[in-house]
Amino acid sequence: MEAIKPLGGHAVFLLMIQLALLLAAARAGAELCKRVGLPAVVGELASGILLGPSGFGAYFPRPFRAIFPLQQAQFQLLDVVGTLGMVLLLLLTGLETDVRLLRNLGRAAFIASVLGMLVPFGMGFALGHFMPVAYVAQPEHRTLFSLFLATAMAISAMPVIAKILMDLRLMRRNIGLIILSAGVVDDTAGWLVLSLIAGVASQGVVHVGDMGRTLLAMGGFLAAVAFVLYPLSRWFLGVAARFRVPDTDLVFLVVLSLLCAAVTEQIGIHAVFGAFVAGVMFRQVPRLRHEAVQRLESFVFAILAPVFFGIVGLKVNLWSLGGGRMLGVVLAVACVGKFVGVTAGALWGGLRFWEALSIAVAMNARGAMELVVATIGLSLGLLNQQMFSIIVMVAIITSFMAPLLLRLTMRRVRITEEEEQRILAAESTRLFDPQHVRALLPTAGSDDALAAATIGFALSKRSDSALTVLHVAADASPWRRLGRMFAGTKANGIDAHLGRIRELRDGAPAPQTSQRTARAVSDAILEEAAKGYDVLLVGAPRTHGGVVEDIVESTPCHLVVVRGHAGGADRFQNILVPIEGGVLSAAAVELAVRYAEAAGAEVTLAVLTEHRAPLTSFGELPPSEDQEAAIAQQLERISHVFRTSSVKPRVLRLEYNPGRSAVEKEIATGQYDLIVVGAENRAVQHRLFFGYENERLIRKSPATVAIVVPKLARMAHPS
Repeated sequence: MEAIKPLGGHAVFLLMIQLALLLAAARAGAELCKRVGLPAVVGELASGILLGPSGFGAYFPRPFRAIFPLQQAQFQLLDVVGTLGMVLLLLLTGLETDVRLLRNLGRAAFIASVLGMLVPFGMGFALGHFMPVAYVAQPEHRTLFSLFLATAMAISAMPVIAKILMDLRLMRRNIGLIILSAGVVDDTAGWLVLSLIAGVASQGVVHVGDMGRTLLAMGGFLAAVAFVLYPLSRWFLGVAARFRVPDTDLVFLVVLSLLCAAVTEQIGIHAVFGAFVAGVMFRQVPRLRHEAVQRLESFVFAILAPVFFGIVGLKVNLWSLGGGRMLGVVLAVACVGKFVGVTAGALWGGLRFWEALSIAVAMNARGAMELVVATIGLSLGLLNQQMFSIIVMVAIITSFMAPLLLRLTMRRVRITEEEEQRILAAESTRLFDPQHVRALLPTAGSDDALAAATIGFALSKRSDSALTVLHVAADASPWRRLGRMFAGTKANGIDAHLGRIRELRDGAPAPQTSQRTARAVSDAILEEAAKGYDVLLVGAPRTHGGVVEDIVESTPCHLVVVRGHAGGADRFQNILVPIEGGVLSAAAVELAVRYAEAAGAEVTLAVLTEHRAPLTSFGELPPSEDQEAAIAQQLERISHVFRTSSVKPRVLRLEYNPGRSAVEKEIATGQYDLIVVGAENRAVQHRLFFGYENERLIRKSPATVAIVVPKLARMAHPS
């Protein structure tokens, strides 16, 4: 066997320099574009073009050739990194593609997406037939070239479109939902067509039999993904939560996606299609953690994707375009095809003109998808250098146009009352989405867990997920387990406790209960909480001790620590929330309001002031001196919670007293049966500590106390 020669030191040196330059330039270009309101991909592409033969190579040819030499082996090293970035970028695109939108696809979105594909496809195909020979890499296969150009004209860029919609705050507008729905159809259909063309092009000739075999192989691959990989992924991700090595689900996601990419490459379809399909499949798996996807996004979007875009830019030579006449023709065909097709389809679907034009403007953005198409065309020999540069420039220009034009057209689109309500509801939901909140209640059989269950059932009343009740028993020695088995008292006590919890549901869905044994109780609870739960309800530290300390320190979601008491009420009717206007107060207020909406309870907001003032209605504060202005400011910071809620809280001003807590004094009146406060864990040397005031409330309050500990990272980046 011939010995494998290692890479030369100079080749590795050049690769490191190339990657460093591409990454630094891409980040600088992305930053500049973001500052002027353009997608980051435009800056990343532009930086690659400036580093390539169009900029650096044209004005400084010797240094350019020293860093980027004309050696195929050296460039292939760089291309491997770019290919990995391209494959993982399509994986993330698939993860953003929600096929469930297809089930609810409206008439306007469907017709707009179909005509938005057919019209530019037809215009692109015609353009390919009349394109001068100088722009056609293989004149003998002009039909294949025309089909490829037609696909490039028809495809849209879902990631860029989604990012534009987020930047312009259109994701919850009706028009945003239509654009996303149409984008799903465009992306899926475009990649299917492109895969067929790539499969035929890789064989060099067009045969009906070859195309049939490609279609058959692709159908078999899609069937295997749907009926084999999907159930396998659901099962494995459920098991992976128990693994001790972190990020097992992330590794599984990448491994399976690379295998799918390898399979599609082997059957004659490009690797990116396999990665895209894997991403779409994983999007439907409920146990896939958002944190795992976010880690992958951070690495791909920050490192691999900019390198890929930079490599694409390196291959662009704007000097080869001559006067740019053909670029203008291709750009005009691309834009007119999309504008006419999508606008006509949306009008046919019943939308107004400015709504239809806005959809067309957004769908015209090609972005990263066009770059992938161009790269595939160049690698298959369907595009020469000139045509490759033209398609890349179309991607850049259309991505540049979309946000600018969309800002102009959306000024003419009026917002409906239903949209206003949807936006207000979204803005008022920061922690607990009433329709989708998933709550987990671990219990060891205490009264605190009963009080926490009352809150949990209220949260689950309007949710599509029932409350989950979990009992984890510490794994004891074999002799002790044998003794428990004969005695049976512990098991009977827990069963009775779980039965008491079920009796508290008060119209909420029946809870899902499970019991398990683990060596470390807190680890088992945290593993379960990491399976997509939004809030974890636990008993107070006086009951659970070190277990709760471990949970608070490592919780993957929002946390509510509840201290109940024996003989407490099954329902809370009067809730007091001390506030100071910050994010922690907002978290406490939101929990109180969500409970009050479900239970019909009254909420009182307590604000400290220098002078006692009477109870007033929320929003009807007396006009303002400095103290009143400060109180109004605190209330304004938490007012988003009440915008779409039927709960109208009372505002109570409490006189500040350095000798005794004003909140404690108010609680001692006996008017309230639930106190909700926001806090963060201020632990020192692993000792759980929520602050002196909250610690006193936990110990001394005659009413149930709920300490809300929000997961601040999830509030900043909601899933």
